[in-house]
Amino acid sequence: MLSNRIEDLPVPVSRNADGTWTLVVDIAVMGHTDAADTSGRIGPRGTQNYFGIDTRGDSYFVESLVYPGGTLPTPTVPTGLAVNPRAPVRLNNEVVWDFTRAKPIGRHFNRGWILINGNPEPGRDTRGTIVESARTVPHLLSTHNLVLGEATPDNLTPPMLVTAGLENGNDPDAEEMVRAVKGGTGPFRFARGECRQQRIGRNTTALRTFSEVGTVYAPNYRFTFTLRL
Repeated sequence: MLSNRIEDLPVPVSRNADGTWTLVVDIAVMGHTDAADTSGRIGPRGTQNYFGIDTRGDSYFVESLVYPGGTLPTPTVPTGLAVNPRAPVRLNNEVVWDFTRAKPIGRHFNRGWILINGNPEPGRDTRGTIVESARTVPHLLSTHNLVLGEATPDNLTPPMLVTAGLENGNDPDAEEMVRAVKGGTGPFRFARGECRQQRIGRNTTALRTFSEVGTVYAPNYRFTFTLRL
């Protein structure tokens, strides 16, 4: 049975002086679950040159494993991307996590749409007026379902938080996104607030959407929730 008690969560939630609550979790994206659908893409479908064409209309789904905040180590070694030698080295490109180091406490489900328009040709109306130019950030418009606990046959719905917003930029070291909390279940059934999403390196799985161009290790994130319950 779904519990409404904060104390029953598998991760600490702390009360703040202003009456809000803080919850911090780390997530490691499982690159092999990365599933994209290019059927709605504005640009050509048969390419992974995501920053050279208009990829708007792509949809995707990916799962991650969830850990208490502070479980995943902070990167310390600036690293480049093998698939793009021209890309500058960044701390958050370092692979800092393998999945043998800790047991997860939940699952994270991420679904949404690609927002990248890398087409160098401007968008025009029927009279030839330029109405937009290329845009490479943010990458995604998404909905997240953070499930705290593992679904089992006798408990299919552990406590959950739902957020919506934009995510991902071109520089992982300067990437901090703020997402809206839409609600939740269990102790979060009346939740409102925001979630700050930060990159904390990469892990040992590879993203399927870049499989044609090389091995791109999946990212990790830290989510800091500020909630009113």
